[in-house]
Amino acid sequence: MGRIAGWLVLLALGTLCGSWYGSGVSATLIAGLLASLAAGALCEWLLPAPGSMCGGALVSLLAMFIPVWLFFLPALAFEAGVGLGTMVLATGSADLKDTQTKDSVLASLRQLLALLPAFFWLIPAITDLILFRGLTQGYALLVLLTSALTQGGGLACAHLAVAKGREWQIEDTERYRIRQLHGRINDLDEERAQATRMAHLSERTRIARDIHDNVGHLLTRAIMQVQAGRVVAQSKGDQSTERILDDVGKTLNEAMTTIRRSVHDLEDEGTDFASQMEDASSEASMGRLKVDLNNGIETAPAPVCRCLATIVREALTNTVRHSSARSAQVILCDLPAFWQMVVQDDGGSQQSQPDSRGMGLADMEARARALGGTANSGPNRQGWKVFVSLPKEPWSDHSAAEHGEDRKVMA
Repeated sequence: MGRIAGWLVLLALGTLCGSWYGSGVSATLIAGLLASLAAGALCEWLLPAPGSMCGGALVSLLAMFIPVWLFFLPALAFEAGVGLGTMVLATGSADLKDTQTKDSVLASLRQLLALLPAFFWLIPAITDLILFRGLTQGYALLVLLTSALTQGGGLACAHLAVAKGREWQIEDTERYRIRQLHGRINDLDEERAQATRMAHLSERTRIARDIHDNVGHLLTRAIMQVQAGRVVAQSKGDQSTERILDDVGKTLNEAMTTIRRSVHDLEDEGTDFASQMEDASSEASMGRLKVDLNNGIETAPAPVCRCLATIVREALTNTVRHSSARSAQVILCDLPAFWQMVVQDDGGSQQSQPDSRGMGLADMEARARALGGTANSGPNRQGWKVFVSLPKEPWSDHSAAEHGEDRKVMA
């Protein structure tokens, strides 16, 4: 912006000097101003093309025949200096490579011819300096010196613009690298948080399994022993011992119920529903199927999670083995009273599942029924669809016994 402002100031000064030299503003002076404006605008528009300075060179040559145009030479020289510096900086490296080839001489000539119009302002200035004497010669000398200075200023402006461009490029590169580093740091933080969370979940699952396998079995054996002792005491008519064993049995049953509830809570907390669904989808696709997972369920009890993950694996495995599908969609919805899942592929309804009552489909239906739900499958649109609906009511903590039965079924 400062460069254009300086060029306009030079045009304004040239107009003032021309009006003073010609004793007023004439049509010829206005024509020179407009021609200089057009030449400068053309140069700005075409930079750094080789022909960008031709307009200014033409106006400079016309100044040989129109003396009043001589005062516009500083502005034309300034714009020629800008074009000269821009072209040299923009094409210097390319031309240097060309000079190292067999056509080095031709390349040098082409470069010289492209830069030659930047010095055409010298022709009218030197011509007037030679041909005229007196005041006109003084004006020509002043214009020559001023034009040389303004061309140097144009070259400096071009170098400054290129330097600013390189500075901005370096700043943009550094900002891009900083953004990349921040993004990488955020990814590492997320991966670390996810790894920590998965470790916590795995530890909870291990604790629940250990309690179930060790303490649960010992309590079950103790309950059976107390019940056997109570039967023996009852057969012998020892009512005192029978009452004591009955109280002990109730206490053990309460302990067993509490342990079962704690095991279920630990197991549910140790189950990452989203990770299980992602793992099931990626494993079953075998890299041959593009799976779009749309998970709307944040969390669910461990048996429900295992049931849905198993059905996803079975449905996608059937799609890979028995169809020509290239993609499948898995949609999981968390409704007020149900968990629902839809697996839809695009493999063609006649190819997707040749055995509509195969063992895999029967197993999916059995798993859904074991949790009080339903599973249906069949042709839909251009592929095969599996629909599963599991009620939330059995998981409302009605009784610990219900949870125990569901665990036995899923096991």
